Amino acid sequence: MTGEALRAASNQARVAWLAASAKRLLREVVEAQEALAESTGLSTPMVTWGARTTLQTIEPTALRSLAKRALMAGGAPISSLSIVLAGNLFTAAVRAVVVPLLLGIPVTVKASSRETLFPTMLRDALRGCDPELGDAMNLLSFPGGEVERETALIAAADATAVYGADATIDAIERRHPTASLIAHGHGVSAAYCGPEALGQDNIRETIRNLALDVCAYDQRGCLSPQIVYVAADSEASVRAFAELFATDGLAALAHELPRGPLPFEVGAAQAQWRGTAEVEGSLIVGDTFAVATLAPEPVRWSPGYRNVTITRVRNATEAVRAIEPFGASVKCIGTDPISSALLRAELDRSNASCAYVCPLGTMQTPPLDAPADGNPIWHGLLR
Repeated sequence: MTGEALRAASNQARVAWLAASAKRLLREVVEAQEALAESTGLSTPMVTWGARTTLQTIEPTALRSLAKRALMAGGAPISSLSIVLAGNLFTAAVRAVVVPLLLGIPVTVKASSRETLFPTMLRDALRGCDPELGDAMNLLSFPGGEVERETALIAAADATAVYGADATIDAIERRHPTASLIAHGHGVSAAYCGPEALGQDNIRETIRNLALDVCAYDQRGCLSPQIVYVAADSEASVRAFAELFATDGLAALAHELPRGPLPFEVGAAQAQWRGTAEVEGSLIVGDTFAVATLAPEPVRWSPGYRNVTITRVRNATEAVRAIEPFGASVKCIGTDPISSALLRAELDRSNASCAYVCPLGTMQTPPLDAPADGNPIWHGLLR
C-alpha cells in the first residue's frame, strides 16, 4: 500500500487537499449526475442533493476541528486501512475515506459491485487535486465472498472497516477470525415529534423536515427513519397528522426530490408491508410513498423506499421505551428542537443504545464529526 506522501504531509496540507477534492468532486457529480442516477438507482435530483449535502461538510473548519479532536483523544494513527463499502448509500464512501486520509492513514477501498462509479470519481478527484497525496487511496472491486482477494485486502492493512449487512460482516469475521475489523453493520432509525412540534406554529416545519428525512436517499440508509413516534392526545390526532404528512410532506417533496425506480424485490416486500398495515391500522398511499398508522407493537419495519409508520405515544418516555428493545441496532433518532433535551435525558436514564440524536431534517446530513455506531468517527483508527 502506498501513502508515503500522505504520512509525511502536514495536517494543514491534508486539510487543504481534502477540501479542494470535495469541491472538485461536487462539480464532477453535477456533470455526471445522469450516469450516477443510473448507477445508484436514485433520481437525478436526489443524486445531486446527496452529493451536495455530503461534500459540503468536507470543508477546512470541520476538517481541522476533527483532526484536533482525534489528536486530543490520544494514540497514533494506524499505518493503513482497508475499507469494504456497502452499495445502498453512495455518499457513505465520503466519510469512510476522508476521515482516515485526514489522519494520515492511506486506504485501500473495495467498492460494492453494485455501485463503483462514485468511489471511482472520489479517487480521481483526490488524485486530480494532488497526485502524490491522492496516491494514498487505492480502489478495488470484486464480488463479495471471493476469499482469496478478500484475504489479500484484509492482510494488506492494520485494520479493515466493513460497511454492510450483519450477515456480510459475520461472514467476514468467520473467514478472518484474527483480523482487526471495524464493523458498521445493519441499523434502524426513528423519529420523535413532541407535543410542541404538532402545534399550529410548528407543524408545517415539523412536516417539512420529517419528509426530508424520509425521502432522502429513498429511505435506504441506516439513518432513514422508518417509524415516527408522535406525542398526540388521540388516535384521531395521529391520523390527522399522517394525512397532513402524506399530502404536505411526502407528496410535496416528491416533486423536488422524486423517488428512484422501485426494485422488483422491494416491490414484493412493499406490497406485503402495505397489506399488513391496512389490516392492523390505516394506510395512506401515494404514487411513490405510503404512510401507515399503527400501534407501537408489534413493530413492522418497512422495506424503505418512502414507506413509513406513524405511531402514537404519550410522551418522550414512552417513545424511548418503545425504542429500547432495538438495542444497538438504533443508529439515529431525529426529533424536534423543543423535545431534544428531554429525549436525550430519557435515553440517558434508560441506557438505550443510540449513536446519534439530531434535529428533524438533518438525519441524513450528519456533520463530519458525527459519531458512528455510538463511537467517535475515528474509532479503530488510532492505536
